[in-house]
Amino acid sequence: MLTTNSKYIMYKLNLRFAFFVVLSFSQAMTSFSQLVLNSGAVVKLNGGTSGSPIYFILNTPPATPISTSGTSGIVMEAEYNVLKYNLGTALTAITVPYLSNNLELIPLTLSPSAVGVGSGNINFSAVIPASRATGFDNDGYKPSDVTNMGSVGITNNSDKTIDRFWIIDANGYSTKPAVTLDFTYIDAEWATNTGNTITEANLGAQRFNNTVTIRDWEGFGAFAPAGTINTAANTVSGVSVSAANFYRSWTLNDRTVPLPIELINFEANCVNNKTVLSWCTATETNNRYFTIAQSTDGINFTPIDIVNGSGTSSQKHCYQYTVQAQQDATTYYQLWQTDVDQTVKKLKIISAQPCDGKTGNVTITNDGTKQVTLFLNSLIDSNDEVEVHNTLGQIVMEQTISTQKGSNQFNLNLSYICNGIYYVSIIRNNQSLTSKKIIIADN
Repeated sequence: MLTTNSKYIMYKLNLRFAFFVVLSFSQAMTSFSQLVLNSGAVVKLNGGTSGSPIYFILNTPPATPISTSGTSGIVMEAEYNVLKYNLGTALTAITVPYLSNNLELIPLTLSPSAVGVGSGNINFSAVIPASRATGFDNDGYKPSDVTNMGSVGITNNSDKTIDRFWIIDANGYSTKPAVTLDFTYIDAEWATNTGNTITEANLGAQRFNNTVTIRDWEGFGAFAPAGTINTAANTVSGVSVSAANFYRSWTLNDRTVPLPIELINFEANCVNNKTVLSWCTATETNNRYFTIAQSTDGINFTPIDIVNGSGTSSQKHCYQYTVQAQQDATTYYQLWQTDVDQTVKKLKIISAQPCDGKTGNVTITNDGTKQVTLFLNSLIDSNDEVEVHNTLGQIVMEQTISTQKGSNQFNLNLSYICNGIYYVSIIRNNQSLTSKKIIIADN
């Protein structure tokens, strides 16, 4: 147990080294806290890179892992300054005493509701702007897994987003725990920056889905940001997170203009030398129809057809549309969504390369073992990419293959991959030639 009554303690951790502070706890001392910070004591983590994070580690935590009094806590205001909490299969709740660089206490509580499978851990850190006064544009300091700050029809939604990201990352589990999160926020990070137009009473929590097939912001329920706001206490509480949706990057956003949540994905693929557009929604409210718009410059779009929507639904729906008039240059497509009251929202824009018949035929064979064979009859020489995804969309294997004009055969070595269901994709010039579900099992 580490206990301090010092007014200020700072751990300066060297950028050049992987530095660890490890606190282990005896099972015989479970009535005590593992880390006690009293009377304004501060642990500050400095440095850390993606290849060499700085860790403060709590091992075998007791009932109250961290105990504080006054404005005491841990400053970890960069993505790779990490409090690592070895939760394992315990249901121990932890209140992480986040401190800002200005020593403002903004605790976050994680309460497991279902245990994880495996000896995993939870990593806590944060991402903030270099200067609060100039930190309005969140797009300039996103966590490493976050690709956009867009909203429906909006390229950058920073004016509706608090100037902070929380990193809450579950690692080392075959099944992650289910948890409830309670956030605390700082008024100065939503109200004072020129450009922010947030209504405090509308704040809710959103997470970034960083799986390869989606990579977008998600809300909850009817896809509004989650949690119960208490403006007097500066908290957003009761954010329920399932094991399957435990993603690492979080922020607080104005519910009236949520980060993109309605559209799960929108992509273009070449199928039989034609461009096929496909998209999925997680929920729909009064959705009358989609309009497919086309552009040659990505700016000026012309409607080419409509696809009926699913009205109001809380279920996932997927759609496909085959473009009849094929293009001989890069073409841009955008979805427009029209409600029953004729309100139109312009959704995501994607680009598609010409489907010129140069792909040939692709076959993937898999007999239920860890032996997978690709047969590719190509009309051109090409360097193609093979990706194997798990059911969460995460890449578990990727490989470049040199494809020659004519018949090709490639054997994939998947002996190191756990048994389960996977998807194999072959990608050429950023276009998917094929994707097939396979089953991996021991011989």
